[in-house]
Amino acid sequence: MKKIITLFVLVAMSLSFSYCSDDDNDSTAVTEAGIAKKWYYVSYEVNGQTIPYENSDCARDYIKFISGGTFEEYLVMSCDPLVAETVNGTWSLSGNIITLTFEGDDATSATISSLTETTMQATDQWDFDDNGTEETVKINFSTQ
Repeated sequence: MKKIITLFVLVAMSLSFSYCSDDDNDSTAVTEAGIAKKWYYVSYEVNGQTIPYENSDCARDYIKFISGGTFEEYLVMSCDPLVAETVNGTWSLSGNIITLTFEGDDATSATISSLTETTMQATDQWDFDDNGTEETVKINFSTQ
């Protein structure tokens, strides 16, 4: 009888754990391998508002993190003819803090606040609306 009760308790516990899930089921750990890919800019979240990223009609801006610590950012300047600027630099990861150093510039850091296989969100502080006050800005990226 004890074996049946023990078995019942174990089955009930395993079922309860399988139905419990936290909201981060789709999240992956922030690792260099998880970040090392091409990320398209999607939107910003500032002061409770989501602001779509303004891509050109002919191509999308992106940042590509390359294994080994380098990156390239591709920014479309005009469409006819297609003119784009590519900015290179280095990147490093410490926990969930990513640090980017653009060629000839100082380093800047952001917190990777969410990462899945196809989406990433980085949180940083800067004067987004040029009003003299820094805002918390969440930058949303997608691999698609």
